[in-house]
Amino acid sequence: MCDPAAVESHIDHGAVWTRALELRDALLAGDGGAVEALCEAGFWQRSGREELTALLPHVSSATVLGVLGRRSLMLLTAPGARHRESALEQMWVTVGDRLLVEDERLFSLADRAQVEASGDIDRIARLRTKLDCQDAARAYAAALVAQDAERASASWAPAYAAAHGAELRRQMATVRRAELIGSVGPRTLIWLVMEEGEHTVELLWREHAGGWMIEGARTFTPGAV
Repeated sequence: MCDPAAVESHIDHGAVWTRALELRDALLAGDGGAVEALCEAGFWQRSGREELTALLPHVSSATVLGVLGRRSLMLLTAPGARHRESALEQMWVTVGDRLLVEDERLFSLADRAQVEASGDIDRIARLRTKLDCQDAARAYAAALVAQDAERASASWAPAYAAAHGAELRRQMATVRRAELIGSVGPRTLIWLVMEEGEHTVELLWREHAGGWMIEGARTFTPGAV
């Protein structure tokens, strides 16, 4: 359920999938040296060392959800880390003859009730977009599972509906499960179980007069097992 134009077809899907599995295994093993060896030097020095080594002692499960062009997406459970559950997106770059992580982005979920109960006005304002988009994504996921095309299409911005509406309506009939698994700013991740398999969709939301609507989407698909 994505915009096909977002797919970077010149990148080897299988090679990215394989490297993502290697990163998963290194994280599960708590092997800092192996993790560093999978990262481009500039990224490691800039933020990778701090972010990934902080995760290493806590990772209890890791699942590679899929790849898209030179991006991969991994679902993590890390009790004791800043976020117990999160999704980590990697961007890979070819350095010599190797694919290395060039950058990453963390998707997590924030609890609206907990945030609002804190009474921290600045924090509430800072997280408003994240929380609003999470609410919109949960409602959209529920509409997909119910195969309620009218309710789902109400979340589509006009240009997105015009470009992808017909295909999305066809795909909706194959959705068996949909779950929000993370967000960052106006982007949310929905994990889908469909008749033909599992996919994870990253949705980009924009605020319109009638509320938050989907402006774009891209889909991460698994590689061969």
